Amino acid sequence: MKMVKIKTVIKIILFVCIVGGLSYFIFTGEDSSKVGNIPTAPGLPTPETEDDSTNDEGAEEGAEEGVDQPAETLPEQVAVDDDSPENRVKIITDKQKEIDGHSFLIENDFYELYLKKENLSFIIRDKHTGAVMYSTIEKPVKSNEEWTNFMQSSFVMEYLVGTNIVVYRADMYSGNPDIDLDITSDGFEAKISYAELEISYEVKVTLTDQGIQVEVPQDKIEEKSDKFKIAGLYIYPFLGYSKLGERDGYMFIPDGSGGLIHLEDNNGKYKQPYSEMVYGEDAGIDDPYVLSLFNDMDPFNNPEKILAPVFGMVQTDSEIGYLGIVEEGKFNAKIEAYPNGAILPYNWITSKFIYRQFYNQPTSQDSGTMVVRQKNRNNFDIKVRYDFVSQDKANYMGLASTYRDYLLDEKLITKKEDDFHIRVDLLGTDLEKSLLFKKNVPMTTFTQASDIYEKLQENGVENILSVYKGWQDKGYYGGLPIRSFQPESELNDGLSLLELTDKAEKNGIDLFLYHDALRINLEELGNTRYKVMKKFNKRTYEENVYGNVYRSFHYLHPDSSATIMKKMAREYEDQAIENIMLSGISNELFSYSEGSKEFDRVTTKDYFESIVSDYSNQFHLVLEQPFSYLWDYSNAILDLPTKSSDYVFTDEDIPFIALTLKGIIPMYAEYTNFQANQQEFFLQLVEQGLYPSFYITHEDPSKLLYTNSSNIYSSKFERYEEMIKDYYEEFEKIHKQTRDAKIQGYERDNGITKVSYDNGVIIYINYEEQTKTFDDQTIDGLSYKVVHKQ
Repeated sequence: MKMVKIKTVIKIILFVCIVGGLSYFIFTGEDSSKVGNIPTAPGLPTPETEDDSTNDEGAEEGAEEGVDQPAETLPEQVAVDDDSPENRVKIITDKQKEIDGHSFLIENDFYELYLKKENLSFIIRDKHTGAVMYSTIEKPVKSNEEWTNFMQSSFVMEYLVGTNIVVYRADMYSGNPDIDLDITSDGFEAKISYAELEISYEVKVTLTDQGIQVEVPQDKIEEKSDKFKIAGLYIYPFLGYSKLGERDGYMFIPDGSGGLIHLEDNNGKYKQPYSEMVYGEDAGIDDPYVLSLFNDMDPFNNPEKILAPVFGMVQTDSEIGYLGIVEEGKFNAKIEAYPNGAILPYNWITSKFIYRQFYNQPTSQDSGTMVVRQKNRNNFDIKVRYDFVSQDKANYMGLASTYRDYLLDEKLITKKEDDFHIRVDLLGTDLEKSLLFKKNVPMTTFTQASDIYEKLQENGVENILSVYKGWQDKGYYGGLPIRSFQPESELNDGLSLLELTDKAEKNGIDLFLYHDALRINLEELGNTRYKVMKKFNKRTYEENVYGNVYRSFHYLHPDSSATIMKKMAREYEDQAIENIMLSGISNELFSYSEGSKEFDRVTTKDYFESIVSDYSNQFHLVLEQPFSYLWDYSNAILDLPTKSSDYVFTDEDIPFIALTLKGIIPMYAEYTNFQANQQEFFLQLVEQGLYPSFYITHEDPSKLLYTNSSNIYSSKFERYEEMIKDYYEEFEKIHKQTRDAKIQGYERDNGITKVSYDNGVIIYINYEEQTKTFDDQTIDGLSYKVVHKQ
């Protein structure tokens, strides 16, 4: 008895100490993010926020019990015992017969190409500036033979041996390749053969007016052995490399909005690279052992998906750079960027193409798995173009404008109407658990939605784009997938959904119905005739969301998505619904299995693109954060990220996609009311030319506490009514001055960002609290200023 009392007293004392410490921290601690007033900007309410997560360098994960691990060990960092500068020439004023063992090959009006035949290494020289860029390292730092050969190679093939899951490499030296070279009028072609492996492939390198184009056709890949199989291929991994901090410039990675890794000496502090699949990870291959130079290392938290297949290198000291664009093979490509210290003392960025991957295959119903490799090779052509920039274009603005020109020239996107609307999305209903059953939690009925629109327009908010989520039977999460036009009856309180859409159209409001075409809620459906996606290991994929009602969802088989969406298209047309917002299939791609057959992401892409294309022809369509291959089908891009994932080695976020697409297609940011620092976010929207978005409910979001929408903590219309009005007035004024204009200049200096449009408008944004002067313009603290060039 005494022991129990003593323990109780100790617990009480500890509890008091903890509470006291927390109270002192909360009431006396300083907020690291100082917020002031934005002149001429809306007043910003401060919602409750969660703690920001910090991206730290991760450690190698332990081996899973019962899983056969690859025998490959983690690559060790190469010690720099030779830190002397390379002294490779940056500028060559005249045409040469030979540069660093590379003989002159061909030229056009803009560039000269020099080739080293033994390893297909090239040097490109800008004829107007004399700046040169190297594709391989001529004299690598001392290392083992494998890495030395890698650094001197233009192509590096990864291959598998038998059932062994160890990845081996064959480059331009190891494996004793035979190179059959043909010089062409605009470049060269070569067949690279490994006799012992019985694997060969052909490459074609072309000098263009923009730079270099590299192709590897799939029908020229030969695998004659059952033992040796190609796994992956690096394409000119060291093009534009630099050693330690010897060059000025940066690598551009397409993470989220975009990020830069500066070419500075990192003093060995970074151990891992950036390595992400274009268009996101493949949910159909449940496996951490993707083919790469490293395994099981994850230094990041919640990486943003790659929305566009691009990357870049800029050397500002010689004013030359390139934008790498993966034209073909992008659905099976990775972008990898290695800051110096991540294995090698060099900065290098590259595209890598995946032909075969590993995945975990269960060996029993209860436990035990083994790692196996993908049966069939992913069949795709490779085409990568390196469009070069120079002089005042040798910066990330130049890379963005290069990508914009490419998209327009190749007709991958067409200009859309650039009418300004403020986005006000509404949540209809969600479900919560009651004692015996689940019950609806109506948040915004159809009548309440109409009232919100009326109040906004009475306040002068005329142009509204609104996505209505959770309008269907059983609401936002319970009603997945939407299989028929059946609005939730509890939302009909005197006004039906069709009456709401008619009323909105008459009042000039673009009201879109939200439709997730990817997910299925098996807990609600139970037995269903629709197929769900199965991974390569034949297990059903589960998307874990850990919600208060539903813990996970499943993905529909692509054919089932197509079947449902065809049926829904007929029903939407029958109900005279014109505006649809598609989610799920807009930003997800996966491989899957069906019986004994395996299907790669290209198959899924074909299904999804067909659905989106049909809806684009039939309806007024907008897409949620779409991948670039779908941009032209959408009349606007929703939920565009304003930042990158803030990886530990990312030195600077850049708005690459916004710089590319401003003036081409309307772009809407993620929800303003969920931002921790709304003042900074407001200025970012001004800077990037994004339109503001709000997620609104009529009821207090506290009612969502026990639903899967419990993450919505600040959404009540009464709180944001005035703020929406103020934002509308501010952004409408900016839009009138920048409508249809493209961004042509972008500068940052000492807290000031200068954005120049091609119609002569310049916007200065001051992120500092104190007033600053830039270009003889005075910009108040935490504010912006719009001027017209004389």
